Amino acid sequence: MKVFSAEVCVTRDDLHKHLKFPFTLASDAEGLTVRYSYSPKKYEGADSYALARAAFEASYPEGIAPSVEEIKAELPLNNHVALSLEREGVLIGTAHRHANNAEYRVSALSASPGFTPVAAAKGEWAVVLSAHAVLDEKITARIEVEAE
Repeated sequence: MKVFSAEVCVTRDDLHKHLKFPFTLASDAEGLTVRYSYSPKKYEGADSYALARAAFEASYPEGIAPSVEEIKAELPLNNHVALSLEREGVLIGTAHRHANNAEYRVSALSASPGFTPVAAAKGEWAVVLSAHAVLDEKITARIEVEAE
């Protein structure tokens, strides 16, 4: 049974923010399945090389510059929005992988990697999106939570 769904626009203004989407589970369930996708994944902007170079230079020691080959090896750049799940304000886990189309499951007996097995108990839950890299002007994210 679907208990929550949303289509969300994540923009450059959301960079480094955690966007919380609360929902209520009205009764106990066997488990929860969270389906999640966002697009675009790859950033195709004309400024990709310049952005990659700036990121490298910010992390290199002063006086040392990245090579053209190192920078080009990182192209194309990717948008990255991670998903976390909370229950009653307590973190259940985070899918901090770079997949932009995935499904995660939690139940009392098992959970997807990155999540803690926990009972799908009635109460207040939340999906949290963390905007780690928003290179396009907007990213469209889709979230669907089902209770079994």
